Amino acid sequence: MSTAPSQLSCEQLSSFSPMDFLTPHYRQQLQASLNYLQRPAGTLLLQKGERVLAQYYLLEGQVSVDDGSAKQRVEAGSSQAHLPLNPGPVNPSTVRALSDVRLFAVEHQLLERLLGWSQEAAYQVSSLGDGVMVEEHDEDDWLARLLSTPLFGRLPPSHLHALLARFEYVAVAAGEEVVRYGEPGEHFYVLKSGRARISLPSAYREQPALVLERGDFFGEEALVSGAVRSASVVMLEAGELARLHREHFVELVRPALIPRLDHQGLQQLEQGRRRHLLLDVRLAAEYRLGHLPESINMPVANLRTHADSLDRAICYVVTPEGGIRSELAVHLLNQMGFDAYLLGEATAVA
Repeated sequence: MSTAPSQLSCEQLSSFSPMDFLTPHYRQQLQASLNYLQRPAGTLLLQKGERVLAQYYLLEGQVSVDDGSAKQRVEAGSSQAHLPLNPGPVNPSTVRALSDVRLFAVEHQLLERLLGWSQEAAYQVSSLGDGVMVEEHDEDDWLARLLSTPLFGRLPPSHLHALLARFEYVAVAAGEEVVRYGEPGEHFYVLKSGRARISLPSAYREQPALVLERGDFFGEEALVSGAVRSASVVMLEAGELARLHREHFVELVRPALIPRLDHQGLQQLEQGRRRHLLLDVRLAAEYRLGHLPESINMPVANLRTHADSLDRAICYVVTPEGGIRSELAVHLLNQMGFDAYLLGEATAVA
């Protein structure tokens, strides 16, 4: 058996197809999300015709690939092993381990999004509204930094063009209060230039003050939850904001911030043996009155304070009973770098 590294570097990942088409920035984002698996000889890895969420690649060992008309052997390290065992969301072949094997998996949708970004928005993005050209000169560019976040990495390229066409650009002065605690939210903001400070209410003053830099965004939580602003944001120096009105945020951004997983997708997670956890984010009293089997309770208010106790290798599926709170929980988990979905009918984001 060939010996593969415990985790692939970005350079090693580039030898696999179609990861060689990704720009280094997006390849690094993909590399951080890879899931590694080990299976003993004889294991049925993929069943022909089955729909799966991930694309699998062979790192160690040998497998048989049977498309129904012909059967072939694939060995790790060969040129064929640098192609996916199951290109596309439906398995074209049955794949079985002939020896102990090690594989890595990448989510189909994530790979498609990053390929789209690499092809359409890697170095320049044209705003369809006013013809303004935004160029990524380096990784500190405000737009590049925005798109590198877990949240906006989910946004399809077509939505990016529409998003830029609807952004308003507003100059702000040092000391200006952009949003105020307790007020309703009307806009989502991205810091295009300058620095700002998040000012928390007195009950949270023991927490360190957060400083926002170029490319950071704020104001989305009130738009996701429908609640009032949970903090104030004050400019530390003069700068410029990219501002998006609530209705455009709901249309273009919100669906990508709250990805959904239907019950069939949940079954595929279970059949694929990917580690996942059902999370109920209602209050403990509500949870005790009735909840989905195997779900655990963590109220949405505790997600930030208990984030260190959560395993980043697990996919978190939030149950829908919490309504808006469940949607907010999915947003918060993804914002903190976890892989999270809302259980319910999948929403297409084209």
